Amino acid sequence: MKTKSFLFGAVAAVIAAAPANAGPLDAMFGGLFDTDTAQGLEVEGVQFSNALYDGYLALSEERDDNWDLVDAEHFNHKARTAARRSSVLPDAPDDRWLRDDQKPEFADALLRMRKAFDRGGRVVAPQLAAKAQVNYDCWIEATEAGRSVQYQPSTRGAECKEAFDAAMNGLDALATFKLTDFQPYISPAPAADEAPLASSFLVYFNFDSTVATDAGRQSLEEALAAAQANDASTVRMVAHADRSGAVDYNQALSQRRLSVVMEAMARAGVDVGRIVPDAVGETQSLIPTEDGVREPGNRVVEIDLVQ
Repeated sequence: MKTKSFLFGAVAAVIAAAPANAGPLDAMFGGLFDTDTAQGLEVEGVQFSNALYDGYLALSEERDDNWDLVDAEHFNHKARTAARRSSVLPDAPDDRWLRDDQKPEFADALLRMRKAFDRGGRVVAPQLAAKAQVNYDCWIEATEAGRSVQYQPSTRGAECKEAFDAAMNGLDALATFKLTDFQPYISPAPAADEAPLASSFLVYFNFDSTVATDAGRQSLEEALAAAQANDASTVRMVAHADRSGAVDYNQALSQRRLSVVMEAMARAGVDVGRIVPDAVGETQSLIPTEDGVREPGNRVVEIDLVQ
């Protein structure tokens, strides 16, 4: 467990002793905390490690901007470790100051993430896997740091938890149902001035709606850009609904969601003749559930670009 009491005491002592015209915190405590040595490092690891580096660096900078130098240093070190292509583990519940009744929620989240990683999530969806881990660490840190007298988690903690859940919904689906399609070969390296394009996208929708979530809209924009850039690919789409509601209704709902995505493709100039659409309603759930269960991970249109 981090010795925050000692460090906060040291910070308070330095503040008390500092002259009235002392400079910013970074200048005052530069010798006590290592908050910025990960900045500007060249990362050449696997995609998961590279994405971890970006995520932890941003988290470190956010904590530094908010004068939380203890956690800024903590996440800075994680970013440096990721840049070295070394293993970076998420914080365990016992690493943080949590009440006993708070720990099971984080233990369950940690187990869920590790199971997805063990099924190959870091390989088939490295960006989602890194997003899940960084936001888990953000969530547990904010829950520890944001406790009031009533021990309520901070708003930032709720935002990080929401981002963690969104990433895990996508990761669970891909790790479970896409891994069998994954072929572990080394593809030809892109030209020096080109970045590799993603070929699989998940467009999530709100409950009982044809309106995409924020994450779904971003994924759709990425899919449109990839389809435009690779005009020789076939665009396969499979639209789903969760199992809340009647089978026939959910079939029609998935068809409407499919139409929304196809219309977006057409407006973006993608030849609809390239599209192979399918609407399966609740009959082929990405995340298996009992009938009647509202599962955000099943309110989705899958988009795959196939050569």
